[in-house]
Amino acid sequence: MDSIYKALTEIVGEGYVSTEPEELYIYSWDLGTTEPHRPDYAVAPRTTGEVQEILKLANREKIPVVPLGGGLSLAGLAVPLQGGIALDMKRMDTIIEVNEKARYVLVEAGVSQGQLFSYLEKKHPNLRHSEPGAPPQATIAGNVAIHGQGDLAQPYGFNSDMVNGLEVVLPTGEVCKFGSCSVSPGWFTLHPLPDVGLFLGWSGTTGIITKVSIRLYPSKKIRDVEQFVVEDEELVPEIEYKITHTEMPKM
Repeated sequence: MDSIYKALTEIVGEGYVSTEPEELYIYSWDLGTTEPHRPDYAVAPRTTGEVQEILKLANREKIPVVPLGGGLSLAGLAVPLQGGIALDMKRMDTIIEVNEKARYVLVEAGVSQGQLFSYLEKKHPNLRHSEPGAPPQATIAGNVAIHGQGDLAQPYGFNSDMVNGLEVVLPTGEVCKFGSCSVSPGWFTLHPLPDVGLFLGWSGTTGIITKVSIRLYPSKKIRDVEQFVVEDEELVPEIEYKITHTEMPKM
């Protein structure tokens, strides 16, 4: 066990690996009802290269790895049921590029929803992303990885439908790029290259997302959210049908 700790510190630095019980406890549970399970190590990489080396080590030593972003799941998705390494992605928090003409943003895996919202408001107020109904510390990559919804889900779909490209580290430590980024410097589209479905919806079990490009949308000057209550639920489909045909609201 000491040799694993030493190897991890050589990869990320001593200040970013922990085996302290009080720190491991933080990584042992989420906001749901899943029984807590402590990892053996908590590790916070800063680069894709560090993620690669951690996974190579884990693969060689047969150590389970559980990645997490904001750790806000309600279903135990980031609880390390078999111990091993809790891979905290929050240090990978760089907003790499906002392309106004192609309307996309490229971020590292630890960038939070609140971080991107604030950045766009300040630097690119004419653009917005699909914000989920989640706390600001929820990550972009985490929401994509679980097919999360955002406030633009209608008519654009789940946040995973808004992906233009991914950089993913496989369990063997190999790095793969999917989308236009695999054949060019741009992260503007997923098509016509192979689908990324193998890595979306799998909560990091098939590969760890280190970078993700998502689509941005025009930030309309007039926006509001309204709630309506009806006594007869059978009327809801008809109401939605009529409201959406005005082409003003999104349901």
